Amino acid sequence: MKVKTAHGLHETQRERVYHRIKLALMSGDYEPGEKITIAAVSAALGVSATPVREALRRLAAERALVMHPNRSVVVPKLSREEVLAIRAIREQLEGFAARLAAGRIEDERLERLRRVQLALAAARARGDARRILHLNETFHFMVYEAAGIPVLSDIIATLWLHSQPTLNLLFKPQFIARYPIAVQNRNNRALIRALRERHGARAAAAVAAEIAVGSRMLGELMAEVARDERRPSKRRRPDPRLRARSRSARI
Repeated sequence: MKVKTAHGLHETQRERVYHRIKLALMSGDYEPGEKITIAAVSAALGVSATPVREALRRLAAERALVMHPNRSVVVPKLSREEVLAIRAIREQLEGFAARLAAGRIEDERLERLRRVQLALAAARARGDARRILHLNETFHFMVYEAAGIPVLSDIIATLWLHSQPTLNLLFKPQFIARYPIAVQNRNNRALIRALRERHGARAAAAVAAEIAVGSRMLGELMAEVARDERRPSKRRRPDPRLRARSRSARI
């Protein structure tokens, strides 16, 4: 039972604000390099500046956001080199977690994992970016948590949070049709099969293969976007219908 003290309510609000901003980052609501203001988030969530400020500081400490000396907060914009470095770290840590999970995962979790993969494959076929992001995270962390080492799952989660705004480039409308659906579904099925057979090495290999495919495609898209940004383009007058749209309403 929760004790409804003022302090307890404040703690609940702090956690709620933190998780709402975190979800917005993981869901692609913010672009890499985008500035986040306390005022906009406070207005969107209907809370005071204090829990928002604390949440932004916490996310900056977790490297999900970048806080500059002038106190401005921006979403990290990773370079191609940083993406490759994170890929190498993820392959090691997530492969290790999958290897451990192969010896510890329960049959009931394996069945849930199979159902999540079916739903994920359907979302990929529809091109439902938000559903893909949610189910992909659910699928992988069901495996990593089965390793039975909470601190390992926490470290992996921090890496995901740090890189997710950049990884969301894969799911932009202009790129999602090029996402290697069949390959990623095959890698996930190989992971489930390896876990069911208690084969740690194959489980680790399946995870590494999926990370490699996604990172390789991301690198190609980042290079493509960079080329487009360097091309001179005619300035267009903004569409007045879009001016009324508040960016803060996305949270």
